Amino acid sequence: MKITDLKFLAIALLTVTFSFTLNSCSDDDDDKKGEEVNYTLSLASEDDALLELPTDQLVDTVVHITTNAPAELIKVEAVENNGSWCTAKVLNNTTISVKAGIHTESDDRTATFKITVPGAEPVEFTITQLGTDTQNTITLSGVPMENNMYTYTTPYKDGAPFSFVIKTNAGRWNMTVEDWNDPEDGTYTPWYSINKTSGRSGETVEIKFTQANETSMMRNITLNISAGTAEPVSISIMQNPMPATEITVWDANWETTIANNTLLSFNASDISTSRVEYGIDANGSIDVAICTAGTSNPITEEESWLNASYGIYGNVVISPKSANTTGADRKLDVVLKGGDVELFRIPVVQKAN
Repeated sequence: MKITDLKFLAIALLTVTFSFTLNSCSDDDDDKKGEEVNYTLSLASEDDALLELPTDQLVDTVVHITTNAPAELIKVEAVENNGSWCTAKVLNNTTISVKAGIHTESDDRTATFKITVPGAEPVEFTITQLGTDTQNTITLSGVPMENNMYTYTTPYKDGAPFSFVIKTNAGRWNMTVEDWNDPEDGTYTPWYSINKTSGRSGETVEIKFTQANETSMMRNITLNISAGTAEPVSISIMQNPMPATEITVWDANWETTIANNTLLSFNASDISTSRVEYGIDANGSIDVAICTAGTSNPITEEESWLNASYGIYGNVVISPKSANTTGADRKLDVVLKGGDVELFRIPVVQKAN
């Protein structure tokens, strides 16, 4: 075979190979073009379906979406927007930005927008901007109320997280924390953590209790919640102190210790002004219960002829509510407890008249 024939054969083989490669790549591209991508679309939070803005909205609001479509395929358009007072645009494939100016009219105004991606069910969200005559409100759900005050108490340790929902017709709510336990000297570590201190209506606040209260005093914080022109709302969050395991009882002058089960006696004519005080030295908190004599069965305040209370200065004060006119001695026991454990007992008698 001539050398020229060999060159011709080599060139022919290269041409066939290159042609096969091109055809293969072309076939692969055709297959990819033929594949259909199933795009999905939803609001990241259903709370974004209905948003309320204050009259003086000066910052953009965002609506979060969940989709596997690229940003260039996402469209947002107005369904209702009288006066075009509100605009919406796609920032990326997770965020829609909504802009509204100051509203000076008395009535609320509303705009609805539709978000679409190819092949997916559209989703809508509605923006309401409050008019100047609309009063902002704040409501809480999940917070116990006691004596017309929002309050929550957690055990001294191992307290479960506490959560509640804030609802408002203002654009956002804000929360400040008052903590009188903080000496503000840089050494304080809070005994709680809060997941958010601002947000929109319908969002949940969660408080975790990160430290046991190993003191003898209740500790607390106050959460102050505000939103637009609404009347602020406060919540008192308290943590019980550690129950005492040891106790020493002193006379009122803190000079002589009192033995357990030492009898306290009142005259028949003694009334609430006839107070007897005991000093209390304990390694934790104590509770005071008034029990049927010789038992651990507590009685209610209404059933008791006796007053007994534990003061903030570490003293127990005991007094009869009234003179004894029954014609017979009457007896009760004042029981000092650390949690559910009895630590000390003071038998009390009021003599017959």
